[in-house]
Amino acid sequence: MENRFSSKVRDELTAKGHKIEVTGAFSAAMGGGQVVLRDSSKGVNYGASDPRKDGAAVPELPAD
Repeated sequence: MENRFSSKVRDELTAKGHKIEVTGAFSAAMGGGQVVLRDSSKGVNYGASDPRKDGAAVPELPAD
């Protein structure tokens, strides 16, 4: 579990029987993802990129 989660959350999960190993704030061991969503009704694209991976969600102006 990344260390960004509070100790309270970690303690609650441990109390439920989970074995927790704490990693760095944005550990590549947790995976990562990128996504694009197209809202066709509005003609808008939305994008996001997880900081664990190389990549970026870069806005572009519409083509004229």
